[in-house]
Amino acid sequence: MTELAKKYGGGKGLLLILGICAFFVGLDSMLVSPLIPKISETTNTPMERGGLLITAYALVYGLTAPLFGPISDRVGRRFMIVTGMFVFSIGTFLTGISNDFDTILFFRAVTGLAGAIVMPSVFALVGDTFPAHERGKAMGMVMGAMIGSTVIGVPVGAFITEFVHWQMTFWVVGFLAFLVFLLAFIGLPQTPPQKQRSDSMIKTYFMPFKTAFTNRSVLYALLLTFFWTAGLHGMFSYIGVFYHDVFNLDVGGIGIVLFMAGLTSVFGNLFGGKWSDKIGEKKVIYFASFSAALFVLSFSLLTGYLYLSVFIHLFWSASIGVGQSSLTAFVSQLSPRIRGTVMSLNSSAMYLGMTIASSFASLLLVNFTFFSLGVLCAISVLLVLPIIGRIRQ
Repeated sequence: MTELAKKYGGGKGLLLILGICAFFVGLDSMLVSPLIPKISETTNTPMERGGLLITAYALVYGLTAPLFGPISDRVGRRFMIVTGMFVFSIGTFLTGISNDFDTILFFRAVTGLAGAIVMPSVFALVGDTFPAHERGKAMGMVMGAMIGSTVIGVPVGAFITEFVHWQMTFWVVGFLAFLVFLLAFIGLPQTPPQKQRSDSMIKTYFMPFKTAFTNRSVLYALLLTFFWTAGLHGMFSYIGVFYHDVFNLDVGGIGIVLFMAGLTSVFGNLFGGKWSDKIGEKKVIYFASFSAALFVLSFSLLTGYLYLSVFIHLFWSASIGVGQSSLTAFVSQLSPRIRGTVMSLNSSAMYLGMTIASSFASLLLVNFTFFSLGVLCAISVLLVLPIIGRIRQ
C-alpha cells in the first residue's frame, strides 16, 4: 500500500472523493438526453439538431483530453481535478441560463472540456495511489460510480424537467458540482509534480507524448480501448430505437430496461475489478470480450422475444462492466512515469470510439437490420483479443 493510500484510511477516503467526481462527470454526459425535446421546443430548434448537445460534449472531451495529460504529469493530479471540477460546475450551471441553442451548445462544449481535464487525472491518481494487486478493485469502484451515474442521469433529468423546467436541471447539477469542487479542494491530497527538466517549455510539454507514442504497448492499448468502446456504443447508441421498433416499448418501458442494465453494468465493474486483482487483468479482459461479443450478437438476433432479449441485454451489460474496470486498470499501469498522459490519451480513444461508432451505426441502420449492427459490434469487441495478446506489461 502506498503512503497516499495509508494516509487516507487505506485509500477509502480518497476513492470516495474520486468516485463522487466521476459520478458527476458521468451524470452530466447523459443528463441532456431526455431534455432534448424540451430544449428544442424552447429554443425553436429542429429536433434533429438536438443530438448536437451530446456530440458537442463527447467530441470536445475526446479531442482535448490528450492536451491535459502532460500538464497533469507536471503539475500534479490534485490541481487538474480541482480546476476541472470548478470549470465543470460553472459550465453546467451556465448551460441553463440561455434560451439560445448556440449558447447552450457552447456551454455543453465547455462542460466536455472540463470533463476532459478531470477524468484522466482521476484515473491517473488511482494508478498512482494503489499498488497493482489492489488497482483493479479501486478502478472498478471509480468506473462503477461513473457508469452508475448514467443509471440515474436520464430519470433524474426527466423528473426535474417534468415538474419544473429543463433549465432547473442544469442549475441543480451545477450547484451540486460546485460543492464537489469544494470537497475536492479541501479533501484531495497535494500530489507532487514530476521533477522539472531544463528543456524548453515546448519540448517539456511534448516529451510525454513522444514517450507514449514510441511505446508500442501504449499504442496497442489505445487501439484496444477504441475497439472496446466502439463495440459497446455501436449498439448502445440505438438501444432505445431497438426496443421501440422491435417491441413497441414506450419511453417508460425503455427507461426501466436501461435502468436494470445500468445496475448490472455497475455490479460488473465492481466484480471485474476485484476479479482482475486475483487472476490478472488480461484474463478478465479475454473473458469479457468473448462474453460481450456473444451476448451482443445474441441480443441483435432475438427480435421476437422481449423478456429473453432483456435477459441477454443484462448479461451483455454485465460483461461490458467486467471488462471496462479491468481494461482501465490495465492501461493505467503500462507507463507509470507518464500515467496522466497515457490516461488522457485513453480517454480520448474512448470518446472518439463512442462518437465514430454511433455515427457509423446511424449510417448502417439506414440500409440494414439490427443484426448487422450486432455483427459489427461483436467483431469490434473481438478485435480486442489479438491486440491485448501483443501488449507487454
